[in-house]
Amino acid sequence: MVVPFFTMASVHPAPPAVGLALLLLAAAPLDARTVELGFPDVKERVQVSFPANHLPGKSYPAVFYYHGTNGKPTTELIRAHTGPDDWFVVGMAYAQTGKFTFTPETLEAEALILRSVIRHLGAGHGLDPKRVYVAGFSKGGWISGLLMQRERTLAGAVILGAGHIHRVDQSPAKFKRPPAVFIGIGRRDGNYPFSLRAISFYRGLGAATTMETWHGLGHRFPPDGSPALRQWLQARIRPAADLRTAAAAWAADRPRELAAIADPVDRWVALLDAEQAPFFRFLDAAQKAAFTSKREALERTAAVKPEAAFLARHRKLLRSEIATHSKENYESLLKAYLDLSTAAAGTRQGEIARHDHQRIERLLKHFDAQEELRKDDLQPFGPEPEDDPFVPKSPVSPPRIPANPLVR
Repeated sequence: MVVPFFTMASVHPAPPAVGLALLLLAAAPLDARTVELGFPDVKERVQVSFPANHLPGKSYPAVFYYHGTNGKPTTELIRAHTGPDDWFVVGMAYAQTGKFTFTPETLEAEALILRSVIRHLGAGHGLDPKRVYVAGFSKGGWISGLLMQRERTLAGAVILGAGHIHRVDQSPAKFKRPPAVFIGIGRRDGNYPFSLRAISFYRGLGAATTMETWHGLGHRFPPDGSPALRQWLQARIRPAADLRTAAAAWAADRPRELAAIADPVDRWVALLDAEQAPFFRFLDAAQKAAFTSKREALERTAAVKPEAAFLARHRKLLRSEIATHSKENYESLLKAYLDLSTAAAGTRQGEIARHDHQRIERLLKHFDAQEELRKDDLQPFGPEPEDDPFVPKSPVSPPRIPANPLVR
């Protein structure tokens, strides 16, 4: 078993060459800053961002973030959602660079680095090993889900631009300590059905699940960030009383924001999203009813009633898609999505159904190749996302084995 060693280099600014333990155990509070940890045979260095309010003797939760294929270890995306305080944010490096092929051995190599960093930062630096979350976008999202299945002490996962395909254990047991799972996905991302599968899979194992859909986006993280992820992270660390107060303030602001949405269908979608937001769970019955009554009133209007009916029909097709993985079902869905896009022409759901029809069409073209991959349980997770302020565009390299064009 390879034992990692640790080296240190401050990102801002460069410190004198002193030991990591000596630097991090200073008596004064540390400003939010990043140090680097090196591992043998790992190309990139792990980035560790300390909370700005870090104090010796206190413990802090942590998010370990895994970047997309050919990216670089980074703390920026998560730190933008946690704020400067209260959290360790760790930008993870990979044992297997490039596209990730899942096997028990490749997953164990990634888990070794994760466990090593947890042990190191927990040994005198204030990281709480009972409050560790893994997170990632694209390749990083797939690996986060795999790691949460494998490392049963993790508190949860943030799966972005990805979902669920592989079971680490073919007969997984329910979590003894139910984790919290956040899933964020673009509605036009080819991975959208796999995100739905992830909700079903992890909920079945006892996890508390939250899903945010990024309307109009493909395989990208929202340029303005994720409001639901910010709420979800707050819900991991703040007392329930504080969360109820914050949720009430959020709910009080929503009527003004909703009133500014001129299109009734867009306003209805915003209300649907609000009912899925993490803060919604902390509202009292009357506050929740205020959202529900507005949504139901819109669903009775001439502008929204057809859209709501098409959404119900669309959801049935999505349930069928995530429940049955067969060529015959995909062929049936190909026609069903086309029929829906025709019937709902000119509506929001009609346009989304057209994209789903195109996605199934592409999937069918590659289905036979994917069946061969599935026999050996070998599945690369790529390609890279589009340009994004948080996820730099990477060079394109063809996969070594055939890849599902929808799994990114």
